Amino acid sequence: MNALQNKTKAHLGLILANLVWAMNYPFYKMIMPQYMSPYALATLAVSIAAILALLSFFFVPVERVQRKGDIVKFVGAAVLMGVAKKLFLMVGIQHTSPIDASIIATLGPILVLVISVFFLIDRFTPMKIVGMVIGLAGALVVILSGSGMQAPSDKLGGDAVVLLAIVASSFSMVWLKELIVRYKPVTLLRWIYPVAAVMMLPIGLGPLLRTDFSAMPAHVAWIVAYVAVVPTFGPNYLLIYSLHYVKPTISSIYFYLEPVIATAISVAMHMDTLSWDRALASLAVFAGV
Repeated sequence: MNALQNKTKAHLGLILANLVWAMNYPFYKMIMPQYMSPYALATLAVSIAAILALLSFFFVPVERVQRKGDIVKFVGAAVLMGVAKKLFLMVGIQHTSPIDASIIATLGPILVLVISVFFLIDRFTPMKIVGMVIGLAGALVVILSGSGMQAPSDKLGGDAVVLLAIVASSFSMVWLKELIVRYKPVTLLRWIYPVAAVMMLPIGLGPLLRTDFSAMPAHVAWIVAYVAVVPTFGPNYLLIYSLHYVKPTISSIYFYLEPVIATAISVAMHMDTLSWDRALASLAVFAGV
């Protein structure tokens, strides 16, 4: 019964985490670049996550690192989750549409599969190969199609950078699996976010200090507070906890919640439109995975 309960909690945690992340796409677009640069916003979010991670020392005992080599892996996880994923996603969304970015994010399961095969965690089958081809074809249509909101050249660059963020995210899910077996989720976050915050400061401290928060409308200030506090520490804790009980390839399937939520919010707020070609392309991505 305990095993079933743990798996149920893991799946619920993945659902909640991806619902939170889905809201990032339209919210980032509302903030950047008009009110904040992606470098400033990424630095703010990672720094707050680092503070939350350090505050956990008052509530959760310190867990000793079991192997010296694990420190290198913690630093690698900080680069992937705390820096590359966050920064690439914010820079990319600045130049593309929330809907396209969220559809590209659904390539995560395919990328996790490829990386898992490379590390001998999973293996290719004929059906998986067919699915990969269909999914990648759908993503290519999304990247090459026009959104009606950005210049084609600007959108293409933005989509490519978002794809880099999904590559970093997918790699981190496989990379963390070994560490997750040995450590509690809060221990990983205590390493990942303080280290990532130190790495981010040279990149984003200047833009953050130059941000004029007083010029932000009240609703934008609330959105900044949300994306700076909510989507980083909490959802990643849920992701790491869930990976204790499910495979990375299973957890990545929940990426499919993100385009549904992101599209609904973007269309409702008149930030983007869902054309037939993009809808069919997204269905191809879903079908492929």
